Amino acid sequence: MMDCLVLPVSLLRRRSTASRLGYRPLMKDRYDESNRQVTVVVGKEKREFLVDSFVLEESPFRVLIDTMKKDYGEKREKSGRVILVDVDAILFEHMLWLMQNDCSSLFQLNLEEIIDFYSQDN
Repeated sequence: MMDCLVLPVSLLRRRSTASRLGYRPLMKDRYDESNRQVTVVVGKEKREFLVDSFVLEESPFRVLIDTMKKDYGEKREKSGRVILVDVDAILFEHMLWLMQNDCSSLFQLNLEEIIDFYSQDN
């Protein structure tokens, strides 16, 4: 499986008018290129997403990460560029998809109820 970098469509439109994709393949030599990228490890399957840090500052993701910190404490690797999120990977991927497609419904989600529903059982 190939990893991909998730970017909201609105940001991509500003960066490149030639591309309307909300993601792009990651090149192995580009991992160390930017300090803005954060690895998010999600769920029991420990699925990894490489996400620009500004995405994690957006309201739904900020609520998700703050809830995880409150419930489980802050878990980051030494570099500070890895965040562990204990929810179903499908939920996280769906949130990224909604954001990359500029879906306003993402901002209308009752995230606390969804987190309770999709939280991983220990």
